[in-house]
Amino acid sequence: MINSQKGDRTLIKHMNQRLVLQLIQSRGPISRRDITKVSGLSAASVSGITNTLIELGLVYEVGEAEESGRAGRRAVLLRLNPAAGLVVGVKLAVHSISCVLTDLDADVLHASELLLPAGDPTAAPYNPQTTIQSTIQAINDLLSCAQIEPARLLGIGIGINGTVDAEAGVSCLAPHFGWRNVPLAAPISAAFGIPVFLENDAKTLTIAEQWFGAGREADHFVAVAIGYGIGAGIVTNKQLYRGASSGAGEFGHIVLQKDGPLCSCGKHGCLESLAAIPAIFRMLSEALTSGESSLLAGEHPLTLEAVVRVAEAGDTLTLRILETAGRWLGLGIASLVNILNPEILVINGEAVTLGRPYLDPMEAALREYVFDGLADSLRIIPESGGNEIWARGAACVVLNSLFTFSGDQQGAQFVFPAVLSTFP
Repeated sequence: MINSQKGDRTLIKHMNQRLVLQLIQSRGPISRRDITKVSGLSAASVSGITNTLIELGLVYEVGEAEESGRAGRRAVLLRLNPAAGLVVGVKLAVHSISCVLTDLDADVLHASELLLPAGDPTAAPYNPQTTIQSTIQAINDLLSCAQIEPARLLGIGIGINGTVDAEAGVSCLAPHFGWRNVPLAAPISAAFGIPVFLENDAKTLTIAEQWFGAGREADHFVAVAIGYGIGAGIVTNKQLYRGASSGAGEFGHIVLQKDGPLCSCGKHGCLESLAAIPAIFRMLSEALTSGESSLLAGEHPLTLEAVVRVAEAGDTLTLRILETAGRWLGLGIASLVNILNPEILVINGEAVTLGRPYLDPMEAALREYVFDGLADSLRIIPESGGNEIWARGAACVVLNSLFTFSGDQQGAQFVFPAVLSTFP
C-alpha cells in the first residue's frame, strides 16, 4: 500500500510538471500567477515546479510585466528555453529520406537528405530492413554534420505513408513501400537509445501546419497531401483527429470510379489511382503508347520534372491529362469539405509543383461539387515546401509528446523523469 501511494504521488507530481511545462510552452511568456489560474494548481506547487524547471534549464525568466488589476506590482514572466533539448524529424519518402534537427521551438537547426535508388514507386516493395538501416544512416549523417551526439536528443519522429500503430511503432500498411505490419520504431530506437515516434506522413504535415503554418490560428482545417499518394490530416476544434484506429484522413482511397484503375492499395478506382502522380504518369504513358503527339515522346521513364517542363511549354496532351487528374482531385476534396466544413484547406506535396494546369481544375471541380455555401469562406492555400516541412512536422510529433498534456500515465512518465533526467 505504501509503495502504491508513493507511486501515485510520483505520477501526480510528473503530471503536474508536464502540465506546467505545456502551459509555458504554449502560452509563454507567462507569469506564475497566470499558470496558477489556468492550471488549477496551488501557488506553492507552481512555484516549486517552475523553480525546478529553471534549475534544469528547461525554462528561464524573461523580464517583468505589470499584472492587470495589481497596480505597482510586476510579475516575472517565464518562457521555454528552446535550446534545452533537441529532436530529430524524419520523412520517409519514395525516393529519399529527409531529416531535420530542431530545437524545442521546432526551429530547424540542420537538415539533410539521403537519396534512395530510383525505382517505380508503384512497383515497390522496398526491403524493410534496408530502409531501416538507410534511416539510421540518414540520422547519423545529420548528427555528424551538426556535430551532435545522439545522447543529446530527446526523441526521433518519423513520418511514413499509410496507416500506423503509433503506440506500437508499427507501420501497419504502407502501400508505396509494399509494407504490412513492419516494426519500424523499435530497431531505430534501439540504435540510438531514445524514444522513436511513428506517425502517418500526412498527419506530420498537418502538425507542422498547426505549429507554424497556415493552420496556426485556425480551429478547423485540413491539410491535403498530394504526391505519389493522396492523404489528409484533419484538425477540428484545434485538435488533430485520428479516428478509432488512427486511420482518419485516408481519403485518397475513396472509390470514385467503379472498375477504375488499380490503386496501390489493391482496390480499383480510388481517388489516388485517378489523381496522384503515378496516375498522371499512367495516363500519359497510355496516350503516348497509343500514338498521341507530345513533347514527352521519348521520355522514359517519365519524371515529375519532365511533366512540369512540358506543361509550362503548353504541351496539349499533358495539359489535358493534368486537367482530368485535377478535376478528379477536386471531386474527392469536395466530399472532404462536405463532411468536415473546414475554414482552411492547405494543399501540399510533390504534385503542387504541377501548378495551375492541375490546381485550377481541382479548385473549379471542388467549388462545383461542394454543398451550397460550404466553400464561400473556404481558404485554399497551395504550398510547396518540399520534404523538409514534413520532416519538421515529424519533429513536432516528438514535441507534442512533450508539451501536449493528456493526463495519461505513459505520457507523464516519458517527460518526467525521462526528459528531466537528460539535464542532471
